[in-house]
Amino acid sequence: MKFWKKIFLYSLILFLLLFNGGGIILIEKIHSENLNNAIKSLMYKSLNVESVMYLNSDYLMNIDVDSESNIKNWMDIIINGYSLNNVEQYNTELYSMGNKEISSDLKNKVSGDRQEILQAKKGQKYFIIRTINNKKYAFVSSIVNLENRNFKLIISKNIQQVYEERLNNYKFFIIIDFIILTILSIGMYIISKKLTKPLGTLSDISKDIAKGKYDIRVVESKKNDEIGVLEHNFNLMIDVIEHNIDELKYLNESKQRFIDSLNHEIKTPITSIIGYSELLLKGNVSEEIKIKAYKYINSEAKRLETLNSTLLKLTLIRERKKSFGKVNLRETLSSVENILRYKLEKKDIHLNIKIEDVYILADKELLEVLLTNFIDNSIKASNVSSTINISGNYKNNKYILKIIDYGIGIPKEDLDKILEPFYMVDKARTRKNNGIGLGLSICNEICCMHNILLNIESELDIGTTVILEFDKENYFNEI
Repeated sequence: MKFWKKIFLYSLILFLLLFNGGGIILIEKIHSENLNNAIKSLMYKSLNVESVMYLNSDYLMNIDVDSESNIKNWMDIIINGYSLNNVEQYNTELYSMGNKEISSDLKNKVSGDRQEILQAKKGQKYFIIRTINNKKYAFVSSIVNLENRNFKLIISKNIQQVYEERLNNYKFFIIIDFIILTILSIGMYIISKKLTKPLGTLSDISKDIAKGKYDIRVVESKKNDEIGVLEHNFNLMIDVIEHNIDELKYLNESKQRFIDSLNHEIKTPITSIIGYSELLLKGNVSEEIKIKAYKYINSEAKRLETLNSTLLKLTLIRERKKSFGKVNLRETLSSVENILRYKLEKKDIHLNIKIEDVYILADKELLEVLLTNFIDNSIKASNVSSTINISGNYKNNKYILKIIDYGIGIPKEDLDKILEPFYMVDKARTRKNNGIGLGLSICNEICCMHNILLNIESELDIGTTVILEFDKENYFNEI
């Protein structure tokens, strides 16, 4: 069953239960009050008749009270003389203590046991409701004492009107119930369809998303209700899904480029090595060509060795378990300077380090690899007798480390690609130094592990700036 149908159906059921239940309770309460009022009125009438009988009891002193005919005549005089039963159509009956009828103006005789007669008690009022000729009658009985003789007085009245009023109330209620139910049904149909329409739209869009259509968005109603929030969150979900899919596509493409580049990096030197080795095997080559072949084979073999070592290092970095601790950044840079001292002295490059005494939460070995690669690249890109500046400062709850060289720089079209595996800006110079284009990829992996934000800025023939941003959680400015 569709959601709008459930809302529609449950609303109608709830209305029927509450409205009809409340209506029935109200009608029955009104009926009960009317019935109680009728019984009370009948009891007051009984008291009134008793009062009249007592007021005229002196007449009984002059007649034979043992004569039931005399008593009957006396009751007829009282009833007719005082018009006790003419206005509201009450019925009066008088019985002896032996339950023998003395006087009665009840037109419709009652069949069966007369409990109101049998249960009559002195000082108490007993009432019962009977059905006579499909009409409801109320009977009230009591015992009266006249001239030291007890009689049973029965007062009755037709109360069919009370029950007819209840029936009429039910008929009226059914009509009102039907009208309200009809209006409510139409209203709830419209409301439920309107309320669930956005859900239907979301359902249709989700089906399109399942088919791979991620450019579809829900038109948000700009309401602050649950539906509006759901629409907004649904669009956010699609954005995240689309972003993740694009990222997966990018990663897949990067992976494919990595495989293609790796294949090329391996295939090219192997092909050259095989070619030169076959040339040497022929034996009829000059000494000059032999020396050239030996040098090339040796150079390409070293490149393959470097490639193997670097790939192993990259794999180990990705699988390495985090072993973080407080690492003194100044001391780490000093260690890197010692490692690269030969290269620095060879090109007469001065390493100018100006940083605060700061501690970094990092893997010491990986941090050293990170800084070594960046500074080594700066040395390779720098001119002879130049300077590489390394500075650090605090900014917006971050510690910013900058490595600045004034070398050849990187073209703008290459900046977005330099972190990709095997990507080389100056292939000729890189290959001359047995480079394979994995150094910055390794640096990027290390930065990701340490939650370090890496940014590289560069201008051709001006220089390059490597910016490392450490979050507050990743640095300590005290020992």
